Amino acid sequence: MTKTNEHIKLNQIEQLLNYLITLIQTQQQELKSNGLVTQKELLKILNISPNTLKSWENTGLRRLEPPIENTRTVYYKMEDVINYLTP
Repeated sequence: MTKTNEHIKLNQIEQLLNYLITLIQTQQQELKSNGLVTQKELLKILNISPNTLKSWENTGLRRLEPPIENTRTVYYKMEDVINYLTP
């Protein structure tokens, strides 16, 4: 890949990340709640795959699990997601 192509790809990735951040911020304003979303909701909001989310968790995104036994629901703080995606 030439440097020009690499530059174009990096710009496209940056634009996508900025778009994701804008989507999250808009969604957060609409929710006006405690800023928690379920894993399923986050996947839908960002239109990402579970593998992408798992990769983000492996590189620092915090997931919240309730301290109730036999509960599988995973939550994320929207603030944590924004901070993770913002350089």
